[in-house]
Amino acid sequence: MKEGIDHLGLWTWGGRVFNWQRYLDHMSRSGLDRVVLWHSKVPANARAILDYAHRLGIRVWWGFNWSWNSPVCLNREADAAEWRDKVLKIIDDEYAPLGPDGICFQVGGTEFGGACRLHCETCRKAAEEGVGPLFVKFAGHIIEAVRKAHPGLYLSAGVHLGGVHRSFESLKSLDPGVNIMWEDLPGPGRHIEVPFAYDWDPDESAVTPATLDMVERMCSLRGDAEDVAFVIKGFPCHWGGHDPMLLEEFDLKALAGVYQGKWDQAVRYCEKRLADALAVFRVIARSPARSKTVLLLVEHGLWEYRRYYPAMLIFEALRNPFREPGEVIAAAGGIETLQGEP
Repeated sequence: MKEGIDHLGLWTWGGRVFNWQRYLDHMSRSGLDRVVLWHSKVPANARAILDYAHRLGIRVWWGFNWSWNSPVCLNREADAAEWRDKVLKIIDDEYAPLGPDGICFQVGGTEFGGACRLHCETCRKAAEEGVGPLFVKFAGHIIEAVRKAHPGLYLSAGVHLGGVHRSFESLKSLDPGVNIMWEDLPGPGRHIEVPFAYDWDPDESAVTPATLDMVERMCSLRGDAEDVAFVIKGFPCHWGGHDPMLLEEFDLKALAGVYQGKWDQAVRYCEKRLADALAVFRVIARSPARSKTVLLLVEHGLWEYRRYYPAMLIFEALRNPFREPGEVIAAAGGIETLQGEP
């Protein structure tokens, strides 16, 4: 078994990338090889993005909605059929012609603690017991159709542990050829994000043995053939919505000034929580999963302007988590090195 994490990268709403070439350039300079770009529809310049990313050794997973945050009932066959047809048409018409590296998706129910935006009784009960079985049934219906129409297309299912942790074991029956991308980790709070939370609170509860045990289970849910990914939260400066990819020119320096305070706040946060982060990353690195990917949610954060120190610190930790926090901080080169480079 090879220790380590196979792929590192970024997850972002595409409509909050203000210069996609510089964004990818900074990824390449940082040794990152995976990016999820989430849109409401395929970007007009998707072909150029994909070609440029490939020249830099970066694979692009296009993200789009498979009923996430939509008025859908995961228990209704008619809803599953409707979304199956929608997804197939979008892939056929928009993404398949690109020869995509992969498709990342989310369905309704796992993020918001309920399986149904229509409040039916079956889904109300599922919300209390965990929506895992309904998620597998609904998503599996669409996955089967997509894999039949597009054999070999890489699929990644975004799952929020907060919605499925009471029925975690049910996800064992999800198609083993589909990557599971965990959108949060076990810990306190509604979204249960550990080691980093959305609110950048450096004094929040620490990682516990139960946290590490759950992460280990997440990495081996479907056995040694598990293809697993994690999205590490705590780095968004603002939310982007489903905006289309931005194509016009922007003054990146002026925009960066708006968000510099957020990044400054994240410095103390990341350094203080680094020991917890390393503990989680060691579990992932040691797991027997066939493939392990970790992405940072760097949302609306002007990554295209600067490779900000907090993100680079976490990437340094991920490359070799078997070190003490001080060693990782020293190896990251210090805040002056990275914050000084536009």
